[in-house]
Amino acid sequence: MVKEQLTDTWKTISTTGRGNLPYSGFTLIELIVVLGIMTLTLAVFAHLTADFLAATRLKESAKDIATMLRLARRLAITERVECRVVFDSKGGCYWIEDEKGDILEKKHSLQRNVAFANPHLGKDGEKDGIVEFNSPDDSALSFYPRGTAETGSVYLYDEDMRKWYTLTLTSSTGNVKLYPEKH
Repeated sequence: MVKEQLTDTWKTISTTGRGNLPYSGFTLIELIVVLGIMTLTLAVFAHLTADFLAATRLKESAKDIATMLRLARRLAITERVECRVVFDSKGGCYWIEDEKGDILEKKHSLQRNVAFANPHLGKDGEKDGIVEFNSPDDSALSFYPRGTAETGSVYLYDEDMRKWYTLTLTSSTGNVKLYPEKH
């Protein structure tokens, strides 16, 4: 009896393609709609992630430079020598050196698509994004043994996001301030 029912079911399935079985599975249109929704969701997520990563690159570069400036101040105080943070605007890197030119802290590089940029502040002779207010354009900011510093600013620009970050150095205290815009 069971064998006859299986045989009947098999004949029905083989002739009609579905038989008397209940509806199961998905139609091609349903699969295409679901795949379209998933693709759209992934595209939006990828765009948001790319924007987030670009903003993070700029902020992390600014924080890394601020850390380097603070380290140079500490080294100047503890070693009792003038220390300079030197910026290579074309190479996108920076390092700490003493007054003799010996490197005290290895070179660090800016994140991808972040550059030292001229803020167009109208300062004569300013070529890069490092503005020194007390000295000629030597692309370095100096720290002195008493904790004071050369007044200046460093301007960073993210080429993808078209956003600025400014680091400002106060001469009397050697304090570093970060601004998430051109300041």
